Amino acid sequence: MSINPPNLPNTHFFHRGKPIKLLELGSGDGVLTEELLKVNKAISATLVDGNEGMLQKARERLKNFDNVKFIKATFQDILHNTVELDKYDFCVSSMAIHHIGRSEKASLFQHIASCLRPGGHFIDIDVVLPPSKELESWYFEIWTQWMNEMMKLRNITDEVPEDVIRRYKDPASMNQPDTLESQLTALEKAGFMDVDCYLKNGVFVVFGGKLSASCTG
Repeated sequence: MSINPPNLPNTHFFHRGKPIKLLELGSGDGVLTEELLKVNKAISATLVDGNEGMLQKARERLKNFDNVKFIKATFQDILHNTVELDKYDFCVSSMAIHHIGRSEKASLFQHIASCLRPGGHFIDIDVVLPPSKELESWYFEIWTQWMNEMMKLRNITDEVPEDVIRRYKDPASMNQPDTLESQLTALEKAGFMDVDCYLKNGVFVVFGGKLSASCTG
């Protein structure tokens, strides 16, 4: 099951057309930033990814937009302060932060807070660990059903391999998802307020928070 992430921040955060400094972490090929730029061309975006190939795809995708900057850096580079980031109004990440462990997630949330201006927002679109095996089994059924429907629409007759789904939490595949509760708690400890899960569908979630307007960072 997937979420159409751009629809969430579009209507609430970016509809006014005011200038916004955006930071996307683990940007991949830039598809999320592209959707946000379509809503508000006044956004100045900085895309960060550790894979040069993905950044090149993002450059190609966003070549018709102004005020877009690209930085090659991993989450570890960010945590070790080997990359210089500015102050931003909004930070977003999609299907990326689950690649780092729990302690690194907590440290990253603190770092994100330090990069946001007072009143700034952070939204993460990602996968999480269900709190029980029973729920995980149910969520896998939902996920498998959705994937089968998508394959049918594309006239693909193969069955969905079970290991494709189970790899979402396989460390060998560089995946280390955590529970939603743990990450919401980590955001609160990092100084975010209004911390909540904005959308959830099985293991897929959209969650985040904002800094106080009086926060000095």
